[in-house]
Amino acid sequence: MAFTQITTSNLDNTINTKLAAAEAANAAVANIVSLAISSVQIADSSYNVLDDTAANTGGGYLVINGTGFTNQCVVIVGTTNATSTTFANTKQLRAQVPGLAAATYPLYVVDSVTGATAIKVNGLTYSSFPAWSTGSTLSNQAANTSFSVNLSANSDSAITYSNTTALPAGTTLAANGLFSGTVTIGAQTTYSFDVKATDAENQDTSRTFSLTVTITPAGGSLWSWGFNSVNGQGDGITRSSPTQVGTGTNWKLIAGSSASVHVIKGDGTLWAWGQNSGGMLGINDIAYRSSPVQVGSGTNWAMIGGDLWTTTAIKTDGSLWSWGAGTATGQNDTTNRSSPTQVGSNTNWSAVFHGKGFANSIQCSMATKTDGTLWTWGSNSSGQLGQGDVISRSSPVQVGSGTDWPLTQNKLTGTSQGMFAIKSDGTLWMWGGVSNFSAIAYRSSPTQVGSNTNWSTIAGGWYTVGATKTDGTLWVWGWNSSGIIGNNSTTNQNSPIQIGSSTNWSNVRLGQQHTIATKTDGTLWTWGMNFYGNLGHNNVIYRSSPVQVGASTSWRTEYGAIAAGSTTFATLNT
Repeated sequence: MAFTQITTSNLDNTINTKLAAAEAANAAVANIVSLAISSVQIADSSYNVLDDTAANTGGGYLVINGTGFTNQCVVIVGTTNATSTTFANTKQLRAQVPGLAAATYPLYVVDSVTGATAIKVNGLTYSSFPAWSTGSTLSNQAANTSFSVNLSANSDSAITYSNTTALPAGTTLAANGLFSGTVTIGAQTTYSFDVKATDAENQDTSRTFSLTVTITPAGGSLWSWGFNSVNGQGDGITRSSPTQVGTGTNWKLIAGSSASVHVIKGDGTLWAWGQNSGGMLGINDIAYRSSPVQVGSGTNWAMIGGDLWTTTAIKTDGSLWSWGAGTATGQNDTTNRSSPTQVGSNTNWSAVFHGKGFANSIQCSMATKTDGTLWTWGSNSSGQLGQGDVISRSSPVQVGSGTDWPLTQNKLTGTSQGMFAIKSDGTLWMWGGVSNFSAIAYRSSPTQVGSNTNWSTIAGGWYTVGATKTDGTLWVWGWNSSGIIGNNSTTNQNSPIQIGSSTNWSNVRLGQQHTIATKTDGTLWTWGMNFYGNLGHNNVIYRSSPVQVGASTSWRTEYGAIAAGSTTFATLNT
């Protein structure tokens, strides 16, 4: 029988082998016990930790802190593997994670060799980053005049706004995105500044905004032509070519209708003439005036929005005033007023427009506040108040809850039954009705017109609407029996069509059946009905496409410099 000799050397080898196996087993158990996640931090692509509390739904980067990590560890979000996992040290991993839907997910770290797993329940929240809806180029604002613009971004949680570079002197940015103030300068200047939109998860998106502050002329000489009763000439004579009204050279903002006219001068005074049966001139009587007469003695009138029977206006202090037929004065009654009366006590009104109506009974008004909210009142027979019903209101009522409605008057307008507005994101909206040729006729709440986001200004006639885009093109649609659309036809159009190919249109206004517009080169153009010489071509020939009025290149091109009713008005730089 053979025996294996047991030596000290053999015994040591056996013992060492057993000990190594035990130590390996103990190490594996220890690793299973020690693998843990203590925190998950959102980082940028260089793995610098951010203050964000959620990852972007488009994907992002994480720093994972804990214990027991090895270079065989992988990161899993929910049931989705990380795009990549990088071992930093036993206490930190770095991971790039793919995009996932907005939600909160468990986060796992798994050692691919030992199978050891660590889990953090509710470990990672995904949320979308704020996305700017306000374009980077803001609408021009006038120097030395208060203004406000809503800066807006969208997210799945509440957003606050802050500037990261200096704002123009004299302006402020509120946490709700209201950018406002007064820029005092002597020459036109363009400013650039950065604003950050931050949501509840501290996710932020920045945008560089550009604002051009213009020098608004004090006004110019006022010229009229067309029907005699409201041309302001004081003699009752109809004219078919431009004739100066008086000798003043500081006429600034015109609001004209087929019955009456109001004009604000550069000194802030308000003047009126024409029909006055409902007290719409605001001169404390109901007598007709054939030439301009001052309304009160105030010198702080800023904006005017009158039409056939009712007049609405805003003063420089942001207060709203009305007079005329009581159905649309917003005074919570139906009493006619022949002098300006304040509507409520608010002082944050920004823009106002009065809808066009055939009679007192179908008048309505709309206005916006500096917080971007929209308000309407008056007749609502076609849903023109935007309230989702046809119930008339005698005092202002808010339209929905939006805060992105326009803050300037050139982005609000109305026809005989419909209202239009351009939001801060450049989209065009309509409600009410524009007879049976409108593509979106009779809507009792705001409905978007098409999908374009580059609408700039809007103007309404009785049945026709004209608008410009940010690229300087001109678009018109609606009733066209007189050629008011300007596309060289008399065919009605139920959606916007471009007029010609020019890209330098600056301002457009529509009367009952004719259109007047200016270009950036200071030229003046008209087309449509010409029964009273409304087109200013020294004849009564109708035109169905734009024809230049004279040869002057000095016509004022800013909003309010032209107006059209039964008479046509324009101001000339002097």
